[in-house]
Amino acid sequence: MMLEALVAVLITSLIGAGLAHVAANMMNNQRDAKVENLVVERLRDNLHSKGVGLCSGSTVEITLPTGNKNANISCEAASANVSMAGVTRTVVAPQRVDLTVSAADLGGRRGSSEDPDLLVSTRQ
Repeated sequence: MMLEALVAVLITSLIGAGLAHVAANMMNNQRDAKVENLVVERLRDNLHSKGVGLCSGSTVEITLPTGNKNANISCEAASANVSMAGVTRTVVAPQRVDLTVSAADLGGRRGSSEDPDLLVSTRQ
């Protein structure tokens, strides 16, 4: 009788530990998603307010609850030749601006070298 009660308590404690582990993973994933969402909002705000003006620098600083992080800036000009009725014209498209934050700067469980960087671009 006592052995059966001991086994029942052991099984119940294993189930409780499993539920606690799942809850901890959910909270970590929720935190990571919130940080990524906050970074995307900051990067979009910079793209909206400064646009191509960001191309004059190589990084832009964004403020997060964990501290200030740098986003790398890369810009690429685009042009194309358009021909119609024997006339060729060069068309210059708006410059592409990419803002990238490394996975390590995002923190959390993600941040290993295999994780992709977070990219926000004017061509997304």
